[in-house]
Amino acid sequence: MEDIINIKECQKRVVLITDCDTGFGIAMLEILIKDGNIAIAFGKDEEIINKTKKKLQNVLENSVKGTFVLLKCDIINTQQLEESFNYIQQKYQGIDILINNASCNIDCQVSSGSFEDFNQIIDTNINALVACTNFASKLMLNRKFTSHIINMNDIKAYEIPDEANKSIYLATKASVTSINEILRYEFRHTKANIKVTNVACGGFDEDYSEDPTSKQQDLVAVVLGIINTSEHLHVHEILIEWESEY
Repeated sequence: MEDIINIKECQKRVVLITDCDTGFGIAMLEILIKDGNIAIAFGKDEEIINKTKKKLQNVLENSVKGTFVLLKCDIINTQQLEESFNYIQQKYQGIDILINNASCNIDCQVSSGSFEDFNQIIDTNINALVACTNFASKLMLNRKFTSHIINMNDIKAYEIPDEANKSIYLATKASVTSINEILRYEFRHTKANIKVTNVACGGFDEDYSEDPTSKQQDLVAVVLGIINTSEHLHVHEILIEWESEY
């Protein structure tokens, strides 16, 4: 299940990214490793894991700070999720930050879509996000410092769509906003020391880019800023658009 590259043992933050098969996920892993964190990512098969290792090879060879762990895990498989979170608990005694970035974005309409597509989108964008949050929050409760859950969202879910070919996808992303708000109140009610932030952005190229001026790197900088806020500061929601989108 595990593919681990131990660059240097460190006791900083344990950060889990639910999908390493996106440019944002890889770019986020890169900065987390450079910053000395224990960066863990899920990949649903060996092909994705090997591709991620190859793209991060340069930082892995030159960084001496962080620890990089890839776990083979299909997040819509509850048993695999449970096994992965159990491993993380045994190895690292919990999680400090969860970044729910896994997403299924395929064309599918309420009126004409297939049930296979319905299930794939809803299982990835809602059910897996809730399951990962459930498992992670249990591991966060005993951490020394405030933990953080980042839910990556789509700003199009806040708008009336120009075209309806992604209506199921947009409905699931609107649900993520509601889930994020419900979690904030739930953690406040239970006095859990866990922050929750909804990050909704416009579209950008999913391929990994090292260009510091790319939208992908902009988003990484925003998320890094959120997770580096002080203990008493809670960022509830951020909506991100680039100038070219206005």
